[in-house]
Amino acid sequence: MTKFFGKILHMLATGLGSIFNLLINLMNVIVMTFEGIRRILFLIFIFGCSTFFFLPVIALAIPYYWWYIIFIILIIPILGPKFISLLRYANYTLTEWLYDRGESLITGEKVGFDSLSDYSDKYKYEREQERIRKAQAEARARQEEMNKRFEEFFSNFNEANFNNSSWQNSYTNSSFDGRPRDVGFREKYESACQTLGLSYDTDIYQVKLNYRKLAKKYHPDLNKEAGAKEKFQKVNEAYEFLSEENINKYKKNYG
Repeated sequence: MTKFFGKILHMLATGLGSIFNLLINLMNVIVMTFEGIRRILFLIFIFGCSTFFFLPVIALAIPYYWWYIIFIILIIPILGPKFISLLRYANYTLTEWLYDRGESLITGEKVGFDSLSDYSDKYKYEREQERIRKAQAEARARQEEMNKRFEEFFSNFNEANFNNSSWQNSYTNSSFDGRPRDVGFREKYESACQTLGLSYDTDIYQVKLNYRKLAKKYHPDLNKEAGAKEKFQKVNEAYEFLSEENINKYKKNYG
């Protein structure tokens, strides 16, 4: 009976996740569309200001109720991303909590946290870590751009010390190129992403969501088809490999 309820929770989590993803994608389309309209209105406003007498004509020609529509067009690109962020937060906390509760009922072992607030704290922590990673990536990109300009600047000189082969070899083998030395990592990473149905620029949040869905789909207690057990094992191996450390390593060297 407990396994039955666990399966119901899994299905509920999958359904909620699909609904949230649909809403998120829909809001993204709406925000991008209204952002495009807002830019057009901005150009019209700039044109009106550049022709002083044309601006009052535009303002008087627009019916008053259209000003409400214009206000909505202007405000949605500002509030839309905040609403999308709220949807992502609800998607993570609710689906993760339901998946873990279902997994606990199916396996008979405690999985995850007990309360939604713990998942909320975890989501906020992971978002903060992602913000830090992005800031570090931007800083690395700026540093690499400075290194590139530095190299281009000094390559224009023909002094003997810059043409010394030993200096060139040491410079080439330095960390300025930022390329990895371990063979096979890229292939393993990309294969793991393909197994979980992820893009290569994924994050740990999406890794966990896709893993939950596939683990539920191929779990031996839920799927009796031939080969389901092997697929379940392959999904687990991909999930174990796609750690936060490996994701950051791939983005740093190949992103």
